[in-house]
Amino acid sequence: GPFAADASEAALIRRFGRGNVAFRTVPAAEGERVKKTILFPKDRARRVEIIWFDEKKRRRPAEVLVYDPGPWRTPEGIGIGTPLAEVEAMNGKPFPLYGFGWDYSGTVIDWEGGRLSRTGCRLLLRFEPRGRYGPDLDGERELRSDQADLRAADPVVYQMLLMYE
Repeated sequence: GPFAADASEAALIRRFGRGNVAFRTVPAAEGERVKKTILFPKDRARRVEIIWFDEKKRRRPAEVLVYDPGPWRTPEGIGIGTPLAEVEAMNGKPFPLYGFGWDYSGTVIDWEGGRLSRTGCRLLLRFEPRGRYGPDLDGERELRSDQADLRAADPVVYQMLLMYE
């Protein structure tokens, strides 16, 4: 697809049109700024951000990021808004993730050899709770996707990243 390991900005322009692809410096985590190719920069629902290994030639994606609900899905069908229980079922087993309420809130730590494990790249999902939750789910701590209190908080995917090695 358009975000394969050998992708390039030139290929994105051919596929989606020059007017739908921009290269910009944008805010990043912890106050930093990074250069990214932005696919559909004026349409939040279709927006995708790409950081390149080869920034000069804008090829070989290092990270492909999706933040907003829209058409983008993994091959398994995961998109923004997919519930934790569905992701766990797609993985075929429980997995660890970080607690909520901080910079890496709800980030999957490892698929632990489940079906969502990849070779050559890593699918990283971040979850946010739709329901109420207590302090035991907050902060820089490791949780398990099958914890009853975590399930009760009804987390859904709020960010998807495909990270290449």
